[in-house]
Amino acid sequence: MENLKIYIDRLKGGHTHKIEETLPPEFMDLDDDELLFEEPIHVSGDAYLADDHLIIHLNITTSALLPCSICNDAVETPIAIKNIYLTEPLAEIKGAIYDCAEQVRETILLQTPLFTECNNGKCPERESIKKFLKPEEKPSAPGDIVHFPFADLDK
Repeated sequence: MENLKIYIDRLKGGHTHKIEETLPPEFMDLDDDELLFEEPIHVSGDAYLADDHLIIHLNITTSALLPCSICNDAVETPIAIKNIYLTEPLAEIKGAIYDCAEQVRETILLQTPLFTECNNGKCPERESIKKFLKPEEKPSAPGDIVHFPFADLDK
């Protein structure tokens, strides 16, 4: 994880810091029974200075195990975060080293989906719970649906 530490002094004069890191799943440091990371986390990108800000441009890939929303079986869900930019004002960086590990961890957690379904959205248990679900209304034509999101504001 040494590569997630950025030495600000080395970026002066238009230099760029290349980031190419594979982090162990333990990096996520989660105590959660429903969200597990068992695959390595691949982080690549670069960091540079722009005026009075540190700019970090990253691509992050990994996968997480989430429970299926229908049957509760563990589902491996790929996570691919492309072209994310993290910025930090230089005035807020204490010392000459910036560690972006916590921002990477937070980004992964924020981009992890809340719900997933096994078999690519076709859980075999869906039929058994169908009687508990509201029947899906089918419009007669694509233009027939009209939504009034603020209709109940005057109530």
